[in-house]
Amino acid sequence: MADLLSNYSSKLEAVPPSHCLPLHERPVDPVEIVNTIPVIDLGKAKGDERPAVVQQLMKAFEEYGFFQIINHGVPEKLMEEAMKVYKEFFSLPAEEKERYAKDAANNTATGAAKMYSSSAKHYDSEEHRYWRDVLEHSANLDGKDRETWPDKPSRYREVIGEYSDELRRVSKVILGMVAEGLGLEPGFFDKGLGQRMLVNHYPACPDPSLTLGVGGHCDPNLITIIQQEVYGLQILKDDKWIGVEPKPNAFVVNSGLPITVISNGKLASVAHRVVTNTTHSRTSIGTFICPENIVEPAKALVGPGNPPQFKSFNWGIDFMPHYLSKKSVYHAALEPFKIDA
Repeated sequence: MADLLSNYSSKLEAVPPSHCLPLHERPVDPVEIVNTIPVIDLGKAKGDERPAVVQQLMKAFEEYGFFQIINHGVPEKLMEEAMKVYKEFFSLPAEEKERYAKDAANNTATGAAKMYSSSAKHYDSEEHRYWRDVLEHSANLDGKDRETWPDKPSRYREVIGEYSDELRRVSKVILGMVAEGLGLEPGFFDKGLGQRMLVNHYPACPDPSLTLGVGGHCDPNLITIIQQEVYGLQILKDDKWIGVEPKPNAFVVNSGLPITVISNGKLASVAHRVVTNTTHSRTSIGTFICPENIVEPAKALVGPGNPPQFKSFNWGIDFMPHYLSKKSVYHAALEPFKIDA
């Protein structure tokens, strides 16, 4: 697995040609780091202030597609330990990480841990690659898939198991508020959801102007919950990239393309990307909450005065293959499923 950045990035004095993006894709324009991204206090959603918090959350989704949450109930110590475990994982010897290569013999189980260096799939050539290593695996509710998770560091399964359980709880709180804000029945999003951990490691880069940690894209899942410590996340707001300033002990939450379909166009998924820097590596812990198989506009939101904007489709069979081939074009993955006016 010689192409893993975490195996050799500290020895590089220049960005390899394989990671130098085409000129039009490079992050050359200055980007302002802002603190205007809405911050939602989930603790207030438990009492009399809940209606106001729900309204605040919906406004954040409508205007930014992103917000940060505080007072979410995930222990600070657990967040710190999870980040520490992942940093240790990416620092493991190359031969240990080789066990989790996509084509490794012990990686055949559905949802099993996979590690890879990220290619820019939207280019005609496979020459260009993003400046990141990725570890991903499922995090099912029954916990049976934990046997396929990494066993090093030795506390990986214990810590990430507890962490993923906490993030599932948080996701239910957020999706419950989304359902309430859209006027859907309680528990609308509770059925058939999947959960994946997708952790990105962006080593310090010799020249961040030549590459990206990951290019602009919209997520294919319902919501993504991100833990970050180091700046790098940027979102596209009014056709302009703005930087999201990390907030201590907070999570960043964003909506994915299926939310646009379910809300019948009311809630948009916003494009985002990650830049690198020369002095610090960045590890982001992403928890992806995936929809049940059939995605369609919620029946309560459509009618004679508000016809459906999207066809019903199978998320895994119909949507994901198209998304993986078109993800760089932001919302293009939804085009085949739109209903012509």
